[in-house]
Amino acid sequence: MKTGEGSPGNSVTTQGRPRVILDVHHERGFFFLLLRNIGSEPAVNVVTKFGPRILGPDGKKEINGIGLFRGVAFFPPGKQFRVLLGAATAYFSNKQPTKFPVQVTYSGENGKAYSEIINHNLEIYRDLPHEAERKG
Repeated sequence: MKTGEGSPGNSVTTQGRPRVILDVHHERGFFFLLLRNIGSEPAVNVVTKFGPRILGPDGKKEINGIGLFRGVAFFPPGKQFRVLLGAATAYFSNKQPTKFPVQVTYSGENGKAYSEIINHNLEIYRDLPHEAERKG
């Protein structure tokens, strides 16, 4: 049986149900948002809500308002969407929120409703060295 990460005695079973999470991924100095179904069943009507307003890489468009986060009708197990949030240095210098909650609501194909609240803290990435990729 698969279980989600968490504190001992507080793990979440993902076997036989969908489980959709939004994770923040840091790669080569860039932040990406990963919307993933880590469960074993499809999710339907997936809606993602961010606590504060977060701007995309252009500094103008709100990430909160893009279609992906307003609703995904069908989300199979193992599927992942990857959204560029922007360069970490720009994110921090533009005073974007570094601590924020995300709520992901969805249903299983059987109609059972689920809700995940995930608290993110991007401050853990502030002091990491940023790898520069060179081609040559």
